[in-house]
Amino acid sequence: MKHFNHTNRNYGINGSRVLGISLATAGLIVLLIPMFVEVATDPRKVGLVGGGAILLGALLIAMSAGTELDFESSRFRKYHRIHCFKFGQWQDLPKIEAAKIIIHSFRSQHIPNGITPTMSGPVTLYKCVLLANDSQFLVFDYFKEKDAIAALLKIKAGVGI
Repeated sequence: MKHFNHTNRNYGINGSRVLGISLATAGLIVLLIPMFVEVATDPRKVGLVGGGAILLGALLIAMSAGTELDFESSRFRKYHRIHCFKFGQWQDLPKIEAAKIIIHSFRSQHIPNGITPTMSGPVTLYKCVLLANDSQFLVFDYFKEKDAIAALLKIKAGVGI
C-alpha cells in the first residue's frame, strides 16, 4: 500500500457545512416562492440570487479536510479539499517509531445556540496515535474501533513497523 488518507469527519459540522446547508435551502426557497406567489421582481434576478445561494451553499457543503500519508515517497500533508481539489503542502515524513490506539471517553456537552446541532451525551473516540522522535506526531480520530484498527494496520504496514 502506497498511500493512507484520513478525512476529518468533524470538519465543517459546526461551521461551513451548516452555513452551506442554510444557503442552499434559502436559495431553493427563493427559487420556489415565485411559483406559488406572484412577485414583482424580475425572474432573472430571482434566478441569480437563488442559484447563487445554491451554488455557494454546495461549495461550502463540499469542503472537507484531512491528512494524507505517502509511504512510497516518505512524505505527508495536511490538506483542505473543495470537492475533488486538495490544497496542502507536502512535508517529509519523519521515521515513525510506534503506532498505537488510545481509547478516549468523555461526556460531550453542547450549549444550545439555535443554529448547530446540540446533542449531549457520552462519546468514545478511538485515537490512532503515531509517535516520532519520542513524541506524538499525528493523531487520527475514529468513532468505530474496527476503523481505528484497520487504519493502524495500514499505517504499520506502510511504514514497516
